[in-house]
Amino acid sequence: AGRMMLLFRGNRKILNLTRGCMCPKLKGGERVLSTNSNTKNSGSGIMGFVMGGCAGGGLAYYSLMGSKKQQHTNTVSTRKSSSHHYDQEAANIYRIALTGGPCGGKSSSLEAFSKELSARGYNVYRAPEIPTILINGGAEYPGIDGGEKLFEFETHLMNLQLASEDAFYGIAKSQNKPGVVVMDRGMLDIPAYLPEKLWKEILERNNLTENQLIDRYDMVLHLVSAANGAEQFYTTSNNQARKETVEEARALDETMIECWKNHPRHAVIDNSTDFAGKLSRATAAVVEMIESDI
Repeated sequence: AGRMMLLFRGNRKILNLTRGCMCPKLKGGERVLSTNSNTKNSGSGIMGFVMGGCAGGGLAYYSLMGSKKQQHTNTVSTRKSSSHHYDQEAANIYRIALTGGPCGGKSSSLEAFSKELSARGYNVYRAPEIPTILINGGAEYPGIDGGEKLFEFETHLMNLQLASEDAFYGIAKSQNKPGVVVMDRGMLDIPAYLPEKLWKEILERNNLTENQLIDRYDMVLHLVSAANGAEQFYTTSNNQARKETVEEARALDETMIECWKNHPRHAVIDNSTDFAGKLSRATAAVVEMIESDI
């Protein structure tokens, strides 16, 4: 199920729908860990499934191709969020927001790194994509011009997302065993599908800030759409809810990266290798995050 809207950010047109798709032959890619500190958040975006705002400020990042590191900006922050975990007692429970543009390989990546984590002794929990639950359950997206109905839709979506994440996290914590909770999209995806004004209003009326939402996750794993770097493999044929053109999917993917860029552990997996390589790099990024925290 999906929802469609035509929006403009600056001179960029973006057509958005919810669900992603799997591309078994998609070329895969480079792992980029991006960090940002001392930046000022500013709500931004288009309509959504997950939450957190597009934040301004400079972006520092580096890329890893095999064992070779290439620095792209003058500084790289290695800080962790001040509220990196909900509480110290659950320090062995990690939370990952799995995100990305259409046809990026999220489902395949989830399967790949879940197997690796299970082999390492971690319980893996998979929180489902909330917009899909709502729409498949009969909730109708009111449209970008839905006014108060759109506000209510997004607010309830957000509340269900928060409740779902907290439930999976609480259950994982109760098992007294190391665990990883993977959210199929996170709170910061939401502003990628909302007008900036409405996003700011939702945050204000719900007494939330973008930093609070960022701090809910230990890592953000972004699988870049095939529309950016592997165009020959981009397809929407296996998901009727997806109708984005290559150009629209590429713009949406870039918007999501912007919305998450202030997270201190933001791994962007691009399409610079074959698909098996892309999955391998995504898995390596997840394992590295956990091992660096032990």
